[in-house]
Amino acid sequence: MKDNKTKGYILVLIAATCASLGQLLWKFAAEASGMSYTLFTIIGYVLAAAGMFILMASFAYGEVSVLQPMMSIGFAFSVFLGFIFLHEPITIAKILGVIFIVAGTIVLSRSPEDTNDTTTEGELK
Repeated sequence: MKDNKTKGYILVLIAATCASLGQLLWKFAAEASGMSYTLFTIIGYVLAAAGMFILMASFAYGEVSVLQPMMSIGFAFSVFLGFIFLHEPITIAKILGVIFIVAGTIVLSRSPEDTNDTTTEGELK
């Protein structure tokens, strides 16, 4: 069971990375023209679509209520991609936001066994 969860988490991280990279390429496309615009746009769509397909695949290894919200880690990736490739500043507000996103992802990834949840499957948690 632990292995399946790990696979799900890894797939979500890959999906979030693909989505973030796709969005970065759309930003490049917005500032490009001609063939560069077309390439950035198409590759961005391919990466974004790949991210969604990988996310769908991750659902086979975990709960949607955990894995889908973990896609928010892509926002944290976007902060760093913006800093590296677009020279956007990293402000205190962005750092705090990333900390909250990562903390939320950690909280979501904890299993009921880790939190000593005694409800059985089928009961509301």
